Amino acid sequence: MGISSTIKKMGLRGIVKSQYHSIRHTNKPSSLLFSSKVITEIDPESSFFINERLTVGLYNTGASHPRAGKSVFTTTPGSTVTHSGEESATIGPCSVVHVEGDLSMGDCRLNSNVRILCADEITIGDGVSIAWNVQLLHSNRHELWVNGEKRKRSSPIVVGDNVWIGHDTTITKGVEIGDGAIVASNSVVLNDVPENTIVGGCPAEILEGSGIAWSR
Repeated sequence: MGISSTIKKMGLRGIVKSQYHSIRHTNKPSSLLFSSKVITEIDPESSFFINERLTVGLYNTGASHPRAGKSVFTTTPGSTVTHSGEESATIGPCSVVHVEGDLSMGDCRLNSNVRILCADEITIGDGVSIAWNVQLLHSNRHELWVNGEKRKRSSPIVVGDNVWIGHDTTITKGVEIGDGAIVASNSVVLNDVPENTIVGGCPAEILEGSGIAWSR
């Protein structure tokens, strides 16, 4: 989606909101683009490092539409949001993004109804496609002991370059997905995914272990 067509879809409130947050947090006029239906709660002590653009709640998808429901984008003090690509990072309508730690994205496309809970560190690489109803949750939000041993409450999630994640999938804390991997729909990923493989299931297991390639 080009910048001119994106602005047309934003609406007056979206344009005002986007300009305000872009200039305040990045000193650039069009680096953060929000639909008028995005609820933004951006803490003044959070930091943004946006190379080109981050768009939230703007583009039409087969699973949703910008007018179907509100998105939420929130940050807390000390958190950081980074876009390191040459084009844009795009998050679809009806999504919820809550950043308490460090969220870093390349040029990637996230569909509608995505949930990102970033309490520690989440990295999403270039060329990544994430379908609707996907969750990236790298915190339990509760303390957990197993046989008297306290487990980590949160651990980083890393999604490599050119990864495809199917709909209704959950990526849990501490998972690293290798470059070129595909995660099948309706999966729960508890362990690392090797590059150029297909995984799926609950919990996700390797379905195809070599020679995998895909394009969008």
